Amino acid sequence: MNKEFRVYYGNTLATQAQHDAIEEIVVEQEIGKAWEARIKIPVCIREDGSWDGERDEAYAEHARVRVEARIGEGEFIALIDGRFEVQNPVYSTSPGLSMVTLVAHDDTSLLHRQAESASFSGQSDRQIINTIFDTAALGEVPDIDELPARPDTTVVLNQHGTMMQMLRSIAARYSSYHAYVLPGASVGTSKGCFKKLPVVPHPGLPEMYLTGPRRNMTGFQIQRNSGRATRVEGANLNPGDMSVTTASAGPSDSLPPGSTGASTAEDSTLRRRRLPAGVGSLTDLDEAVNGMAEETGYTLRADGGVIPSIYPAILSPYRMVPVRVSNSRYSTDYVIFKVVHTLGISEYTQSFSVIGNVASPEAAVSASAPRAAAVLAASFNVQMGIF
Repeated sequence: MNKEFRVYYGNTLATQAQHDAIEEIVVEQEIGKAWEARIKIPVCIREDGSWDGERDEAYAEHARVRVEARIGEGEFIALIDGRFEVQNPVYSTSPGLSMVTLVAHDDTSLLHRQAESASFSGQSDRQIINTIFDTAALGEVPDIDELPARPDTTVVLNQHGTMMQMLRSIAARYSSYHAYVLPGASVGTSKGCFKKLPVVPHPGLPEMYLTGPRRNMTGFQIQRNSGRATRVEGANLNPGDMSVTTASAGPSDSLPPGSTGASTAEDSTLRRRRLPAGVGSLTDLDEAVNGMAEETGYTLRADGGVIPSIYPAILSPYRMVPVRVSNSRYSTDYVIFKVVHTLGISEYTQSFSVIGNVASPEAAVSASAPRAAAVLAASFNVQMGIF
């Protein structure tokens, strides 16, 4: 199966010589983190004592770069579009050991560039999100899911920190919402997103099989952390009539009808936590407790990889993919959480991690007939995680 990548420096496709100079590209994508690309380029010293590429404008600090890949005859898919933030030269007197690693971050860095105080008087949460993405000028129209109305419309939200910190503080009040940046459709652009995790598999991602004639995974290592599951309680005082509203939710309360939670622990054995004071004025109290409790229900985590010569699609976070683990309660649909793409001269590999809050209620009749859906994520050898 044909696998290839291409790189744009600035808005220009890299020349053949520039492509040939790249030994390896590793792109790490993760929910809740800035995506990162590391481009390794072997170098040598010239007769005048200078090193290859040391003053190349294509590699300059904050110069833009875009990495795209494709498998088979499909379209090229952007893995990252951002700016070079770090350059790591390693020079050696031994032949073939000198290397420059260029590190690029996606345009999340633009939303983290400046910490400031700002007031959003009279604006709904959706208007605030639009304002922030418009200010960041990422290049494409943002993609924002509908949000519940704020209970107290007189509350004024203030930003104290970066724009991304403000977006994530809003997302934390809602169930399964995330603020992030994706590569845009055009070179040099990105798209701001404020969306819930998907609940149905992405149509462009084929099923992943661990066993059988259609096996296309190298492994699927599962961890189950039942200690995360939490019942969340909250209360809110209405200053108008001094009435108190209360709410309570467990990790399985927001699951689709008929679904079985990943944790089957009795409610009496769950941890107990309370919402921070004042949340009920910013978000519907039931929405807030359900959101926090639902997040604690992701008690499953799994790591794996796909077989490069067999799996025909490119994985990325914030999308759901079906995973079939033979006749197992863990055969279900997962949201990709983290992916590591390794693009080399002759190979392209993808590794992932997943988290899930739903499992099949009983063993499936076959590996291709799961009983329920689950939400997971993909992880690899790098940065951070929100779960």
